[in-house]
Formats: sequence, structure tokens, C-alpha cells
Amino acid sequence: MDPLPAAGFAATGGRLPVTAVAFLFETVVLSANGGMLRIHNTLSEKCIDEATVFEHARIYGILPLRRRDEGQPWRVLVFGSKSWTIVSIQLNTSSDSVHARVLPVGQIFTVVDWIKAAHWVCADDSSEARWLVALAMAHNQAQICDAETGLVVLTAECEERSILYAAAFTGDTIDDLSVAAGTVFNQVLVWRVAKGLVERRLVGHEGVIFGVFFSSDRKTLASVSDDRTMRLWSLRSEDCLDRRVEPQDTLYGHYARVWQCLILERCIVSASEDGTCRVWQLDGSCRWRTVECWRQCKKNVWAIAANPSQTLVVSGGGDGSLQIRPLAKDPRTVEAADQRLVPVPLPPAELLGAENSMGHVRAFALLDRNTAVIATDSGHVLRRTIGTDRFSVSLAVPELRSYAMATGSATLRGGGGLAAIGLRDGSVAIILTGSSERPLVSRLHSGPVQRLVISAACCSCSFDLFTAGPDNHVLWTRIAVPTGGQKPRWTIKAKLELPSGSSFATATVNGCWAAVGTKKGCLLIYSVPATVAESDMDIVDGLFNHSALLMQPLISLPHVHGKLTLSAVAIASVDGQSCTLYTGGRDGMLNTFSVHTDKGTVKATRTASERLSFGRVEQLMLTDSHSLLAVTFYHKRLVLLDHFNRTELLSVACAGGANKPWQIYRDAECLLVGFMQGGELFTYQRPLEESVQAPCNRLVDGVSSVDIRAADLSATGDGLLLATAGEDCYLRIHHYRAPLGSATTDALRFLAETRRHASVIRCVAFIPSYSQSTRYLLTAGAGSELRCWRLDISDRCTNLVDWGAVLPVNPKYGVERDAPRIMDIAVLFSARECFSFAAAYSDASLCIWRMDLASQQFTCVAEDLDRTHKCCILSLAAVSIGSRCLLFSGATNGQLMVWDVDGKADIGPPVLVFDGLHQSGINALDVHKLGESQILVISGGDDNSVALSTIVIDEGQLMHSSICRYTDTHASSVQCVGFIGDDMAVSVSTDQRLVTWSISLDSSSCSLNMLHMSCIQVADPSALSLLDGVAVVAGIGLQVFELREEARVV
Repeated sequence: MDPLPAAGFAATGGRLPVTAVAFLFETVVLSANGGMLRIHNTLSEKCIDEATVFEHARIYGILPLRRRDEGQPWRVLVFGSKSWTIVSIQLNTSSDSVHARVLPVGQIFTVVDWIKAAHWVCADDSSEARWLVALAMAHNQAQICDAETGLVVLTAECEERSILYAAAFTGDTIDDLSVAAGTVFNQVLVWRVAKGLVERRLVGHEGVIFGVFFSSDRKTLASVSDDRTMRLWSLRSEDCLDRRVEPQDTLYGHYARVWQCLILERCIVSASEDGTCRVWQLDGSCRWRTVECWRQCKKNVWAIAANPSQTLVVSGGGDGSLQIRPLAKDPRTVEAADQRLVPVPLPPAELLGAENSMGHVRAFALLDRNTAVIATDSGHVLRRTIGTDRFSVSLAVPELRSYAMATGSATLRGGGGLAAIGLRDGSVAIILTGSSERPLVSRLHSGPVQRLVISAACCSCSFDLFTAGPDNHVLWTRIAVPTGGQKPRWTIKAKLELPSGSSFATATVNGCWAAVGTKKGCLLIYSVPATVAESDMDIVDGLFNHSALLMQPLISLPHVHGKLTLSAVAIASVDGQSCTLYTGGRDGMLNTFSVHTDKGTVKATRTASERLSFGRVEQLMLTDSHSLLAVTFYHKRLVLLDHFNRTELLSVACAGGANKPWQIYRDAECLLVGFMQGGELFTYQRPLEESVQAPCNRLVDGVSSVDIRAADLSATGDGLLLATAGEDCYLRIHHYRAPLGSATTDALRFLAETRRHASVIRCVAFIPSYSQSTRYLLTAGAGSELRCWRLDISDRCTNLVDWGAVLPVNPKYGVERDAPRIMDIAVLFSARECFSFAAAYSDASLCIWRMDLASQQFTCVAEDLDRTHKCCILSLAAVSIGSRCLLFSGATNGQLMVWDVDGKADIGPPVLVFDGLHQSGINALDVHKLGESQILVISGGDDNSVALSTIVIDEGQLMHSSICRYTDTHASSVQCVGFIGDDMAVSVSTDQRLVTWSISLDSSSCSLNMLHMSCIQVADPSALSLLDGVAVVAGIGLQVFELREEARVV
């Protein structure tokens, strides 16, 4: 076979998962993105050089050689897949700058098996000994190679053959070199290279081993696993009398698989699939605790490393981000230590004159950081000072015996806190901080109080109280905290009507908006009239005055959290016409809604949805600093999250979990958690300053750690705009400018991002622009959600403005549930005032939409009423021929249809049909016209083939001319195709190959000739955009390629 010509696409930038990191010295970091090695200065936070090490493999390990002669280049061992090499880095430092340069990469050495670990080792103990490279292979073998020539010096094989997912070396010479091999059989085998004998068998994991790591003194080994744990093993001879070793400690905390860890002098750092890094330290009882938790991305932190002085940790994320954080000398504890738990026991019965005993704690509320209000089985309500023996009796009534519920305010208002106790007869007792008077008591309901919720009112010295009884409504009252010697005041606001069969779970009010969540996941939104907001009617002592205004919900959204309880709600960004509303549920999800008034009608749009926990979200709190705090429960552990800052503030093990009484209290100085355990009340208090984590410096911004499903390019005066979107529901805008002879400038620069889609975005398309400073683009995806955006571009900033949306509502299920997915979109025509486009749906629908930019309204102007395809439409493309617009659609049955879009309400039937163009789904389409009489169509399918078709237009009639198919170029399904001018095309497949084709045409046939095949480092590629010789391939990460000039000549 003749070699391919050296023409095609060359990679020039992108964002790929960071798979390896290392410190060269204190302020210089090395990172790996695919086969690229980059050098970063942590002081300037810039990339100072980069070089491609492997063309067809990812880098999975970077190991600098610490010993070197002064003035000599650094030698760095780099490996990945079945390849390894030595990279030399010339480093020049001064008092105010660092300059580094990757010297030309030398010979690439290959081995016959996958490399799982590498290590620098000396041939012997002499100072003149040459350096060797030790490699651990995937079938539990070791190979020692000469670092200069790559020649194999020694091959060793463990006596126990096994497949490895991870390995690590320890030792300085061949004689004392040992391997820790993490097997697929959930064990770690420690064996000596010189003998091949297993010295230790570390047993205890419940999943395959993903990483093993030695401590610097070689006395401890850490392993991380598929079972979400990290286990520590002692390698001291006295602890290993038998070859079988049990773990010394097991560290739980990550919510997904753990990939890596570091054993440092003061702590251990771990990285996980859950997108976080955790710092662990021993507490006073010699138990490992999480002292810091850093969230980097949605999924996967693949690599971590510490600088030589162990003051900084760098981490590489699955989204391509590179973060660096300081390791505090005295880290703040995230996880509550047992010795800091304070029991709050009941006083002896004889002190109260109670018969028999006080019983046990029935319910409690935290009044402030020092005081708990406790309701007991004996019918007493006690005010107990935490940590002392002081108490007082606030109430003693028979209605409290064996029945009571309580809740407390999560913060102070006007310097005071509030506790509410619900009784069996429908009465509610109110207890306030510092008040020595008898509690305020009033009968609010005709039967037992079933639910109590307290939220902070709009005014700075009041609380809103929501109570529910057996009747089908929620009573909203307000309690004003006394200030300046005044008495507390309890007033009626309104009754909130619930739909029939609903059970109240939570509620909140902010300004002119109120929201209620039910136990079946329904969200109810109310508009608060001015008469209610200004209502000042006091509660009548005794039976409730039923004259309160009854408020009906304006919006009812069922199944917001499936059929599980909507347990938390918060309202922010309030004005008279709109607000932002957050809901949390027992499905572990956090939803964001935009509520606004449009022409007198209140509308609610779900703008975001993401998982906060694999357990439950039980409470949401908005702080004065505009942070959103979320309380979650998972595996009987309470976790307090700062959602906007992506940090974990507190973690407390609660034996009863969310099913037992609990409360969290926060003021300006401390956090206080109370919970029931074994029938007793326990509290944990921590200064608020301990929740403040060290700042994070981003050396590289990421894109997305999950699949990018769509990408599109648009030209600007100084480069290209790139829009990407995918499974994380974010729309991101980047600027790309080709590097001009220097690799030290990042060609891809992040501009803006937003999240409005409730689920996966599958399509992104720029609209042809009539202005240099404004762009419009479309996004579409799951739930038939369709949005238009205006992009305002300036020298200093880029703003994304939501310019209209289509959100179909299913009366049975609510917004977007059970609606078909929009699989692809194609722009048909555009003008300054409007544009039209086609949308393909998963239920075989095909619709033509018009967007009026002035009114910001979408209108469906035509559709295929017969659903001619009869199966899911996967891809669309469009081309204009004179005054006609032709639309091409490909479906899951391999059928291609051509439609003449002429403005009719029914766009069918198709004018041309290609049956069996592919054996299965047509994943990608592109069309290109040659003059006004011929059209080229390229398609890629699930059958691994690429097809080129020609269509001839004769006197206005479309006629199929010729087809050529290529079935053996790609080894997997073809996901993307596109034309480059009249005579070139490209295709991208899940085999991670980008193929450049030349096109040959004659009067009766067409053909594709492969010009070049490029390896792409993007896993699961699913999007391709081509413009001005630039190709962007996106999937898990993205890569930018530029067409070499010689490839333009075919």
C-alpha cells in the first residue's frame, strides 16, 4: 500500500482531560492533555511551553528525575499506553521570572504490553551508576530498560499472573526494587523484582484496584478502588508476619470511584470520579477525617501532585481544568470529629417533680448557638443551655405527651432566634431567644399539627411560620422578634390552598412570591397580593380566626422531583415581575426555575437541574452574601454544601439520618448542628471561619467533564467564536485564535457560559450574522426544549442573553417530561429581523420554526404531519438553490429524504428518497452545492461507512445521480462529516480517527479518496464544526485542528 500524502489536519489546541501532573520544582507544573506535555508557571498562572510527545497515545505518567547536575536540563520520564520516552526541559529562573522550554523529543520506545507504572532506578549503589527505567506491565510483569537506548536490561515476572489496573514502584536500585500490583481480583500484590516472589498480599477491597501509592518512608501503602474507599496498609515487618495483610485503616467519603491519592507528611490527598479532591488528617483519636473537600468539576479528577515542600497541590480534571490549591498548615475540619459532639441530656425527673421519668426527647429545636428547646414524652418543653446543666421549663401540658413536633429558625433575625412546637390539639407554641415570658400559644388547626416550617421573612427582624394540619391548607403567619423592650407580635398573613390529595412538605415567601413543595414532588407558586403583604391582623389567643385571605396557586408543576418529596425551596433575585426559585428533593436533585410575568400571565421555566447528592436534599438556605447553602443526607451523613462556590462546608455522621429529628443553625460566627442518636440529642458546633477554604488558582479553565454533544463556529474579526454544549446542560462560548509561531499562548480562551436547559443539549447553531458585535445562536435538546440566544461581544466582556424559548408543557407530567428530544437543527434562511430553521425530533416529527428577533417569539410555521420517516430522525442539513431551500434528513433506518421547504403548513411529501443509503442510522449529514445544478451530499452512519451522493437539478427537478460508499475506512460508527470547499471532505468516527478526503467527480460517477488520517485524542467524538480551514472535534473534551496548506491542493 502506498503511503498517504503528508496532507490533512494538524492539532493546534483544545481542552482534553488532564491525565497526569507533576511538579518540576516549587513553582513549575507539568501537565498532560492527550499526548501533549505542557509547562505552567504557578506564579504567573500561564502556560510557558508545550510539546507533543505522543501522536497516537495519551500521557498517563510524568516523572521528573530529581537528581541532576547544576545547569543541566531536567530529564522527565513520560509514558502512556505502550510507549515511553525521556523528555528534556531547559529551565532558566530569575528573581522575577521563570522560562522553560521543551527540547525536541527524542526516541519513542515501545513495549509489548500496557504500561501501568514507571520509575527511575539506578543500576547499582555507586555514584557513577547509569540511570535505568523500570516499567510495570498490565500482566504483572516488570521490565528494566536503559534510559538512553531503551534496551531491555532485565525482565521479571511475578509468580502470580494477574491482570493489573494499577501499579507502583519503590526502591532506588534493581536489588531493592519492589512492585505493588493492584489486580482485578480486588487484591494488591507486593513482590520483589529481583526474585518475582509475592511478599505481601493485601486483602480487603471490594472492587478492582485503580491506584496504589507508597509513602516516602516505604512503611505505608495506600490503595484506591472501585469500592469508593481508600485503604492504608502497614508494610512494617512486624505487621506483616504472614503474607496476607489486612488494611490498617479504611477511609470513606467519596461518592464515586477513587482514582488517585498522595501520602504526604501531614495528610493524605485523594481524587475521585465524583469531581472532588479530599484532604485527610488524623484526629485526636487517631481516626482519619476529611479536613478539606475541593470540588473541581462535575466528573473525574484524574491526576494530583504535590510540590516538593508539600505546600501546594495541583489537580487535573476531566474537563481539562488545572487547579492549584495551598495545603494549610492547620486545615479546617470539614468532617465532624466524635470528640466535638456535645450530648444534651434530659435533667433528672425529680428536679421537675415529674412522675416516674422524663421519658425521652420527642422533638427539639435550636434556638441559638447556646440554647436548645426540647419537647419530651412526659409533656414538658425545656429550654436547655448546651454544654451545661442549666435548664428551665417553658411549658408543661398534657397535649405534649407522646406527641410533639418542633422546628427552629436556621439563623437569627433582629438578634434573636425562634422555636415552634406543634401539639396534638392543633396548637402551636412559640419560644423566642432571651424571652423569659410564657411562650405564645394559639390553636391554629382543628386537629394535630402535622408540619412546621420556619423561614426568614423579608424584614430583618421577623420570621415566617408555615403550619399544616388535617385541613387542606397551609397557614402562613409571621412572628416579629422583640427589639428595644417591645413584646413579640404574632400576625396572620394568609392561608395557602393546596390541590386535593396533596400533603404539605415545605414553603417559603420572598417579597411578592410564595412557593410550596408537597410530598409528591409538586411545586406550587403563588403571587402575594399587596393586601396580604401589608396585612397586620394579630393572632387571637385560643381558636384561630378564620378570616385570613385564601391564596390559590398560580402555577402547579407536578413531579418536579419525580414522585419523591420536594423537601426544600428558596426564592432569590426577587422583583415585582420575576424571581429565581430553587427546589431540592429527596431524589438528590437541585432544580432552578425562572418565574416571570409575561403579558399578565405568570410563567415558570426550569432553567437548570443537577444532582447534589446520591441521597436527599433536605434544606436550602440563601445567605446574606448571596450564597446558596444546601443540606444533604446520604448514608446517614449530613453534609452542608456551598453550592455556588462548589465547596463542602461540613460533614456530620447522624445515626438516624434524615428520618430522625435534626436541625442546622447558622449565625455570623458559628455553625451548629443538632441531631438525634440512640434516643439522645447531640450537637456539634464549629466556628464559621473553619468553613472558609483556601482559595483556588486556575492555571487552565475547563470545558466539560461529560460529553459535549454539539459545537459550532462563527467568524469574528480576530479569530473564531466557538459555542459548545452537551450533557451538563451548559452553553459555553470560547474564542479561538490560531497560535502564531509560539506555543506558549493558549489558542482557546473561555468567554462565557450559562445554564438554562433542564436537560441534555444536543444541538448548537450560529445564525449568519449581520453585525460584528452581535451574534444569535440556537440550542435545542431533550424535552423538546428550544432556545435562542443573543451574544453581545465587546473587547472586555461577552454577554449571553436568553432571547426566547419554546418549552412544551405536557398537562399530565408538567414541563418537558415525556416530550420528544430535538435531535438536530438546520438553519434555512436568515434576515436582520428574523430567521427560520428546521428541527428534527425523536418521534419522527419534522418542524419548521420561525424566530422573530424583535418580539423574541418562536412560531412553528410548518411540519411533516404524516411523520413520513416513521422512526427517529438523527441528522439534518439544508442548502439554498436559487429561491428554493432544500432540507435533507437522515433517520435511524438508514433512509435519507430530501424536502422542498416552500412555506406550506405541511412540508411533506419528500421530493427525493434514498432507501438503504446506510444499513443503520445516519448519524451525520452535510450538503454542498456546485453551482445551481448539482448538489453533493456526504453522510456517515452506524454501519461504519461514509457515503457520497450527487443530486442533479434539471429544469427544477431533483434527480439522483450517483452514490459511492466506503465501509472499511473507519473501524467504528461515523459520528460527524463535513465539506471543505468543492473538492474536500472530512469524517470523524468513534474509532478516534479524523479522515480527510478528496472528491472526484465526472459526468456519471463520484468518488472519495483518502488524503490523510489523523488521530484525535477526544474520546466518544460526537460533534464536528468546520470553518475557514479550522476543524473542532468535541466529545469528552475537544480538540482544534487546522488544515495544512498543502492539503488544499488535491
